[in-house]
Amino acid sequence: MKSHIYSLLALFITVVDVFAKDVRKLCTNTSGSRSCGQCIKQHPECAWCLDPHLVGPSRCDLRSEFQGKCAPPLIYSPTTEVRIVPQNNLPLGSKQADGATIVQLEPQQVVLRMKPGDILEVPFKYLHRPQQSNQRDFVIQTSEFRSLGVGIDFSILCAGKRVHGRQCPNVSIGEKIEFFAKVSLNECKSGGDIAVSIGAYGYQTVSAMYITPFCGCECEKVQNQERKSPLCYGAGDLICGVCECQPGKGGSHCECDLKEHGVSTAQELENKCQKTPNDFICSGNGQCKCGSCVCNVEHVHGDYCECENMSCPISQDRMCAGQGECKCGKCHCEEGYTGDDCSCALDTSPCMEGGKICNGQGTCECGKCVCREGFTGLTCGVEAENEVSEDEISESTDFTEMDPLSKDSISKVGYDQFQGEDLDEITDNKAKETDEYGGGHEQEESKDSDMKAGEILPPVDDDNGDPLPELTDEKDKTDDGVITHEEQTGGSLRIETHFFSLLISLIILFWP
Repeated sequence: MKSHIYSLLALFITVVDVFAKDVRKLCTNTSGSRSCGQCIKQHPECAWCLDPHLVGPSRCDLRSEFQGKCAPPLIYSPTTEVRIVPQNNLPLGSKQADGATIVQLEPQQVVLRMKPGDILEVPFKYLHRPQQSNQRDFVIQTSEFRSLGVGIDFSILCAGKRVHGRQCPNVSIGEKIEFFAKVSLNECKSGGDIAVSIGAYGYQTVSAMYITPFCGCECEKVQNQERKSPLCYGAGDLICGVCECQPGKGGSHCECDLKEHGVSTAQELENKCQKTPNDFICSGNGQCKCGSCVCNVEHVHGDYCECENMSCPISQDRMCAGQGECKCGKCHCEEGYTGDDCSCALDTSPCMEGGKICNGQGTCECGKCVCREGFTGLTCGVEAENEVSEDEISESTDFTEMDPLSKDSISKVGYDQFQGEDLDEITDNKAKETDEYGGGHEQEESKDSDMKAGEILPPVDDDNGDPLPELTDEKDKTDDGVITHEEQTGGSLRIETHFFSLLISLIILFWP
């Protein structure tokens, strides 16, 4: 369940990230960077920086991208809104100014402020009081709006269900109907506000919807322009933070004489700072000074500031693994190293054994052996078929039947886990069991003297020379010939306990 949630969250983040990148491309393209008006037409999320001292690749960008670069009061991004002014609207069922006409449509006036591409939804209410008693249907009527660059889609809450369209049949007299107008500004065609009338068939009064399109910027209006601004060396007008130079002048502050630089327009001069027509000016890493790029920082260079010496791959927490030099985004490796990040050593000495590379059973790649099938080890000197995996041991071994002191009965991994204090406890328990169940059975001194620590004890024989039953597992408590099973409390149980504790720990560690 958790893995599904993480997957959905990752997918959502990816979609949001891709959407943001696509929108940003619209904002920062060549068309959007030309003027404030062109910028906000690209997408509702685009914003324009009015600061004449802005240092950056584009004045048109996502608002979030201007953080720390452009002061918030100087970011122009008009707010989309729906305004229903109470003073201009009467509630449904009330009487109009003449004292006789009942208000059947609410609101009576709506103001929308929209950018191209915006979509806003406006709610309406209608009181069904037809002038003709046989009129049972509610039908929405409007003035012509498509030629104005506006789109309107209607939906009605009809019989408890929201349906798309302009009609709701079989409406009772006195019934209140809710409907919705989804308004979109598709293109800029009109220089001023757009007015659309919305009404109902059989009802003479209509609602007025006024749409103010943001197809330009306030700073572009003549009264907001700064003529012959000092910031433009007196040779241009400051409009929305950008100098519009007089003929014969160019540059970001109109400081360049076009003839001296062999061009006829300011745009041609600026184009000399672009590697291709679709690239940022000076690759977004510098300023264009009279047709030449001046890079912002020392580690950036090139005619168009296109080479960055700090953007190479990182390996071992160091650029180019500390074994190369970053030039124009690519690692140039020192002698003896290769790879995109210079992390691959060409020295084959770590792979050598017996005068052969990887014992002749593999290839040396970046100073490490890559073994052929059937061989393993640092230098491919071990046959893989002779090794037994831990999984095979756990599947084929019955830990309950192991002698706890037998070094040969468990894997080396398992044996190492029971050294130290655990081994002492197991030995004590074994000694107690021997005293309790092995009393009266003498051991040969010669055999005792030959025993080594950790060696398996030989089975004890009865008077007839036959081995005695395992009294650690079973014993005759009542001396009636009936053997009662008793849980073993020695080393086998200890092995089981440690094994299952380890298994539970692994499950918790890798649980998703």
